[in-house]
Amino acid sequence: MKRIIGIIICSVMCFAFSTDVQRKVIRDNGFDIECYVAQEKLSSFNKGKTYYWFKSGQIHQSVSTSGGLVLHKKYSKYYQSNQLAEQGEFSLGLKIGDWKTWYENGTLKTNEVWSNGYKNGHFKAYDSQGNLIEKGDYKHNLKDGYWINFIKEDTTYHKNNFEFKERPKNLVERLLRKRDSLEKVQIKTDRIIKRRSDSINRVKQKLKRLNEKRNDSIKRLQNKLKRREQKKLDSINKSTGKPSSKKIFFKTLFKKNNK
Repeated sequence: MKRIIGIIICSVMCFAFSTDVQRKVIRDNGFDIECYVAQEKLSSFNKGKTYYWFKSGQIHQSVSTSGGLVLHKKYSKYYQSNQLAEQGEFSLGLKIGDWKTWYENGTLKTNEVWSNGYKNGHFKAYDSQGNLIEKGDYKHNLKDGYWINFIKEDTTYHKNNFEFKERPKNLVERLLRKRDSLEKVQIKTDRIIKRRSDSINRVKQKLKRLNEKRNDSIKRLQNKLKRREQKKLDSINKSTGKPSSKKIFFKTLFKKNNK
């Protein structure tokens, strides 16, 4: 009974597979292509991703949309000599998994990894003799980390679509350096503000002392002038027989006391 059920399930799955996709054989620019297309059109697409689709006997590609039935499952491309030229897999129009290309002599040309329509993983390229000429990694369709070009004997570091000759400091180091730099700037700014404040206070104190000194000088001068005028007035009164201001003062004072 279990065996019969298993056979039925396998038959249903095979039938579903045969009805979900359709095999296509195409001749394109001297290559023979064998691929499969999904029978149902997609109703939604991922923004920014490249979709591969079939229409009018040709394979097309477009970003965030399709104009025909999208490629699905295995994809194989052959030279006229029947030598494999390219092989990979699609998932509803998007490249997934390992994709490889070959030279016509059968030597591996490139090997790269795709994830849901993006290059995401290792990449290697070889010359026609099988020598490794370049290797690196992709992340979300962008080169990431160290890339080595064996022909140019050059190594570069890639991050967020930027290329560097050497690896920059990691995020933590950059943040620490930035924090230290900000702290140094803050300390320097505080010192400048303090020096400026101290300088202003010193100027204020100096101006205050100068004002006090000037006021004292003015008062002394006024008193001196006042005494000089009084002395002059007393001298005049004495010569004319009039009592001096001191005598008048004491005389007035005694009169008040006698009353």
